[in-house]
Amino acid sequence: MSSIGMRRHPLTPPNYAGSEESEDDEAPKVRGTQQSQSHWEPSLSHRMRHDKSILVLVVSHEYIFAGTQDGEILVYTLDTYDRIAVIEAHRGSVLGFCLYADQQLLFSSAADRIINVWSTRDFSRVYSLYSTYDTGDVFCVSYSAALQTVYLGAQNTSIQWYDLKEKDRRPPPHQSAHPSLREDKFFDSQGPGGVRTPRPYSAEHGPRHAKGGQTLEIDKENIRQYAHFGYVYCMLLARGVGTEDPDEEVLISGGGDGIIKLWKLHGQAGGAIEQLHRLHDGREEGDSVLTMALDGTFLYSGRLDGEINVWDLETRQLVRSLKAYSDDVLTLSVGGSFLFSAGVSGIVKASDASTQAVYIDCAESDNKAEIQQPI
Repeated sequence: MSSIGMRRHPLTPPNYAGSEESEDDEAPKVRGTQQSQSHWEPSLSHRMRHDKSILVLVVSHEYIFAGTQDGEILVYTLDTYDRIAVIEAHRGSVLGFCLYADQQLLFSSAADRIINVWSTRDFSRVYSLYSTYDTGDVFCVSYSAALQTVYLGAQNTSIQWYDLKEKDRRPPPHQSAHPSLREDKFFDSQGPGGVRTPRPYSAEHGPRHAKGGQTLEIDKENIRQYAHFGYVYCMLLARGVGTEDPDEEVLISGGGDGIIKLWKLHGQAGGAIEQLHRLHDGREEGDSVLTMALDGTFLYSGRLDGEINVWDLETRQLVRSLKAYSDDVLTLSVGGSFLFSAGVSGIVKASDASTQAVYIDCAESDNKAEIQQPI
């Protein structure tokens, strides 16, 4: 049992009657389906509630990991859906997850400019990475198992990487270089009368479980500045797309400039990236690409103002553009021949991945993670 305190107690704060909501609660509303609702309506299997917004989810063979607005990582078992751990992981909102291929490591990125790497066995921290530059929020993180290289996408428009094969051959970073101890031009500037507000934190007094492990600093040589002309919101790794070698890994990124880029990974150069292709629909100022999902050679991207684009990566052509929501598309996932999407409004849709016909349209409220099964 880890020091995190493997505990079984309700997610809900005291004013929620001290227990998680059960499957007997009111089921989500299902609207506007193209098939009969008796066939396509999902059944609510379980519901977990938390007192802070859940911003990101990832599922392993054993656990559901949920990243919260408050910097926590909640861990639930798939066997019983009990919450077994709360990892106080970051000082800022948890914005991105990446689960290592063998599911032994979980990478988390956050608004505190830190990437933490966690053991999924005892939930202890294995590594902590940060950049020599002030990145702002780190929106997304990916890991290439073949190259043993971590990639991150940041608010300062950069893509950065760290080759973990080099971690023991490089000198440890200076403590003063830690993001929590750096001078900030805005927050550390002098106020009226030349007074500065004392720093509330230090590197030693961070989140309770963000301790231990090896601290790693990304070199300036491992940074691609202006990878996008906007925040780098999302990225994923794909194999055999955009290249002649079917086994070659490619990094795909989406940014605030409305452009999707494919990057070649140079393993002999520490995982350095080189732009291969850019996917752009010809707009002068495209709406930001906030999320992506891959299904074979088809790439789905969710954008501001409710649009979902479907790209064929073999021809690099836009196959279809759908107005799925009236507001931003925040997440996409493909599975079982369905494309699942969700937006700012809280509506979740399940569409046929090939025709994009909408079969399930569910509305729910905030701060919940739900397990639903089609009938």
